Amino acid sequence: MFKQLEANDVLFIDSTHVGKVGSDVNRLVFEIFPLLAPGVVIHLHDIFYPFEYPKEWIYEGRTWNEAYLIRAFMQYNSHFRVELMNTFMTHFHREFFETKMPLCLRNTGASLWLRKLR
Repeated sequence: MFKQLEANDVLFIDSTHVGKVGSDVNRLVFEIFPLLAPGVVIHLHDIFYPFEYPKEWIYEGRTWNEAYLIRAFMQYNSHFRVELMNTFMTHFHREFFETKMPLCLRNTGASLWLRKLR
C-alpha cells in the first residue's frame, strides 16, 4: 500500500507516539519512510517545537518519545524536508498570528509536515 503513494499524496500518521521494540513508530521510520516515493507528503501530529513535549503531558504520565526519534531522523537527512511545523511558526512568528490569525493561537496544534525528496 505505501509503495502505491505518489508525489503529493499525503500519508497522515496517527501513531502510538512511542518508539520501542516492535512499535508502529519504529516500523514507520525504519521501514515505511524509506519505501516512499519522492514527493510524498508525511503528516505527523503531536510533534512540538523544539521537539520537546509539554511539561503537563510528562506530569500526566505520557512517556512518548516519537518526537525525539523524528528529530534524530531529520538531523543530517537530505532525503526529507520539513514543509511546515505549526509550533515553530507560532513560536517565531507570534506577532503575525496575533494580528492576522489570532484564533490560531488558541490551539496551535502540533503538526509536522515532511516531504520525501529522493
